[in-house]
Amino acid sequence: MTSKRNWPAKAKDALAGTARQARVFLAVTGFLFLHIPVVLTRANASRGKAPRLPDGNISFAFYGDIDEPGETRSVRADLRADQNLFVELLIPKLSPEQDLTEAELPTLTIESPSGRKQVLTASKRETFDEPYTNTSYLSYLTGRFPAEKGTYTLTVSGRAKARFVLAVGDDERPGDVFEGVIGSVADVHRWYGAEPSTAR
Repeated sequence: MTSKRNWPAKAKDALAGTARQARVFLAVTGFLFLHIPVVLTRANASRGKAPRLPDGNISFAFYGDIDEPGETRSVRADLRADQNLFVELLIPKLSPEQDLTEAELPTLTIESPSGRKQVLTASKRETFDEPYTNTSYLSYLTGRFPAEKGTYTLTVSGRAKARFVLAVGDDERPGDVFEGVIGSVADVHRWYGAEPSTAR
């Protein structure tokens, strides 16, 4: 039987061990896993149903599919004027995505709070292996911009069927998402293992 007199010291040791494990866990996981995962569906095609990040500086990864050419998936992010908007687009390092031409890859349209729009297209292809989930990606588009105060709308569209990951924010700490559901590693595995022809 554990002595109550010894419990505080043991509790402290246990908490210290847990903290050490958490630090090691974060150190060995990849960039995407440090982003909070949210799976996008066809319900997020319209701007009115787009998940919204109340703090767009906190890192989230939105896992989605372009199931038919011309489809879109949207996300909204609130930012302050003293923050930056960080975005990245990736695709699984799998077929059919890795076989797409630059013109066929999903693009990202950014609409600022003031209504200014810019379209980002593929500018690189860098392999990113995520060891914790044992998944692999190609990062082909990144951007970092001084933010306006207000809500940004980020819309992914494509000319071909494709799975994609939209990473938003680079402050790796807990955060909230409205009109969306935070996912799990199992959700990421299901998304990664299903071809984009599967309707969601």
